[in-house]
Amino acid sequence: MALGKKTGGRLKETPNKSTLLGKDAIVSLLSDYSHSGLMASDFSTLEPKDRLLISEKLMQYVLPKMQSTSIDIAREEKNRTIEDTLMQLSGEEE
Repeated sequence: MALGKKTGGRLKETPNKSTLLGKDAIVSLLSDYSHSGLMASDFSTLEPKDRLLISEKLMQYVLPKMQSTSIDIAREEKNRTIEDTLMQLSGEEE
């Protein structure tokens, strides 16, 4: 393990050229495929199950994944009624 400051290599925030070239090639290929009309044609010829699977995979790159949430109610709040909770939330506590 080297001690001290790192020397050489890419500067911070400089993209990796091979990764960038690979991504550009894929984007270009998919763009050409989409603009030719073949992508829509091929997609429409798939079985409904396959269209849904592909749609689900593509949505991962467009829509953010939702996180599950849970509510943990403290023990002392178990004896409260809905009316008590609503009054507290509205600020009308007695």
